Amino acid sequence: MIRNSIFILTIAITIFMIASAPVFATSTEVGLGETIEGRFERDDEQLEDDCYYDSYIIDCEPGTLVRITETSRKVDSYLIVTGPRGEQWENDDYTDENFDSQVTVLISDPDDFEIIATTYSEETGRYELTVEELIKPAFYGVFVGIDDYGAELDDAPLCDEDAENLFDTFVRSGIMDKENGIVLTNRDAELMDVENAMHDMAQRVGPDDVFIFFFSGHGDRIAATSRNVAGEIDEYDETLVLRNTDLIDDHLAEMLGEIDAALKVGVLDACHAGGVAEDISRFPKTVGFASSEEDVLSDFAPELDAGGYLSVFFTEAVGGDADLDGDGIIMIGELARFLSNRFYEDGPETDQAMYGYPELVHERGLVSQETIFFWWDTSGRRPGRPK
Repeated sequence: MIRNSIFILTIAITIFMIASAPVFATSTEVGLGETIEGRFERDDEQLEDDCYYDSYIIDCEPGTLVRITETSRKVDSYLIVTGPRGEQWENDDYTDENFDSQVTVLISDPDDFEIIATTYSEETGRYELTVEELIKPAFYGVFVGIDDYGAELDDAPLCDEDAENLFDTFVRSGIMDKENGIVLTNRDAELMDVENAMHDMAQRVGPDDVFIFFFSGHGDRIAATSRNVAGEIDEYDETLVLRNTDLIDDHLAEMLGEIDAALKVGVLDACHAGGVAEDISRFPKTVGFASSEEDVLSDFAPELDAGGYLSVFFTEAVGGDADLDGDGIIMIGELARFLSNRFYEDGPETDQAMYGYPELVHERGLVSQETIFFWWDTSGRRPGRPK
């Protein structure tokens, strides 16, 4: 009697476990460059909020950066991607023009990632899911740093090393090939040298590439010329002081405008550099980072063994510290947040009455915060070498 009761109880427990076990949708494999047509129907699996969903896995190599897009004319799409450590990337409407969803994610191991195509509310209807591979761009740069200004101006200690250190970090991290950078320091950093370097880059940089212009040294303000005064509310031009003369903000903007890149980033560590960042960001696809506002002086950073604070913090970012959310992708907004945090933590403590408050200036014009700057190679957590 006891044995039969145990047998019946065991069957009952087994039946209960089977009935209670969650049922997951079968995942469909989707390849790079592939678009799948799907449909949410009443007999589909449902999420906790009762929305119908379809599950997909990606067929790709480890270390691939993918952009996943769910589009529909019938439903308000909602996209979820889950990762190996419980990470979850979600998006509802990635533009204001429609109800489509998009997620960009670095796939460390395709077996550990799942795409969940669903809807914002409980809806049925057709949709399309597309998976695209994003190819690493080539990085190019002109790096200018001046310590020795000769007899005409006080030196700017260690600013030449700022340019060398940032370039070396780009190369060492695998972001930039050595032959794609030009470093100009001290006597080699006159106006003609910078113009020649920028002209050379205009011939070499392609529309899918990224270009960096870096400067560390003195900055100045001068009365705006009649040609430029209409665009300067304060009637001043801001300048980067080269070895023999000033590089006016408008001239730098014009040279950057001749470079046809997917993204152009100016990193300007000098007094009044905010005005230069503002001018260059008026061009499409151009972002400017500066060490102080246009009417504020910057400061040297001897305690950090560097010429300027922005130089140090930007070098840290390129070296690996700017990935704040740990997803392997550094976006422009994330980079700006990292730099702002570093200015707050270890930035200059300047006498406000004399100099004002030097702090990060971030001018990005029409560039979205979600624009990707670079992403990591999944092996070793270092930036991946561009193709």
